[in-house]
Amino acid sequence: MKILKGNPDGNGSCLGHCGDTFRELVDIWEELGLCEVVESPDCFCWVEECGDILLYDFPRVDDRSIPKFRHGIFGNTIPHFENCHPWIFWARSPRLLMEARKTPLLGYKDREIESIFLGKIENNIQHENRRNQDWTTAGIEVFNCPVDTPGPDHYPFTKEEYLEHLRHSKFGLALAGYGPKCNREIELLGMGVVPLFAPGVDNTYYEPMKEGVHFFWVSSPSEVKKVINSVSESQWQEMHEAGQDWYERNASPEGAFNVTKTIVDNLR
Repeated sequence: MKILKGNPDGNGSCLGHCGDTFRELVDIWEELGLCEVVESPDCFCWVEECGDILLYDFPRVDDRSIPKFRHGIFGNTIPHFENCHPWIFWARSPRLLMEARKTPLLGYKDREIESIFLGKIENNIQHENRRNQDWTTAGIEVFNCPVDTPGPDHYPFTKEEYLEHLRHSKFGLALAGYGPKCNREIELLGMGVVPLFAPGVDNTYYEPMKEGVHFFWVSSPSEVKKVINSVSESQWQEMHEAGQDWYERNASPEGAFNVTKTIVDNLR
């Protein structure tokens, strides 16, 4: 399979894509010998040729002009048209997550952080999604969500430190980002954390996760501690293992590629 990787300097509106997220995942696919990668003449990603199967990796569909396509596979916001299909999603830094997972994940008793949310607010849409309820009252043990501006309240963690905090956490809150999905959901699962999905988080994947198997919904801050306190060690362990299975099938480099190829083959 040949993938045309979006060119930030090509025709179209890339809005400063810095080459991480899906674009980095494509590089890993090429390094693993899973596909051929060539530069796209525009800023979008395609299978085989422009205009055929669009691999849409931007968070939203209302902030840029999208070229015509025969079929579109959408990682985040999915338009409601017959030729638009759910896909996979990815970490902010797939390579760092891949490397972090080479160290064995911890079990329940070795995770000393009960619950965690580490994030930031980078735009007005994230501000609405992350401040529409006061999640600081949820009892999250490690919570940090500053507005991303220079100064003493600036987000204090490196990407590596963030993943290490997840490694030591049992439950992780997921709030919608610039799109209805956030890289955090994949990072939580990748580091063996049981996710708590807040309202606005989208679970539309090629293989959707199952509530009570891979994650829990929490409709408000007041529900967070109730959900956490209802989960036994054995249930957490079962969900942790189910999350690992889902991650391997859908979000690991090989799994993500296999799902993508399956979708593409079904559309040909």
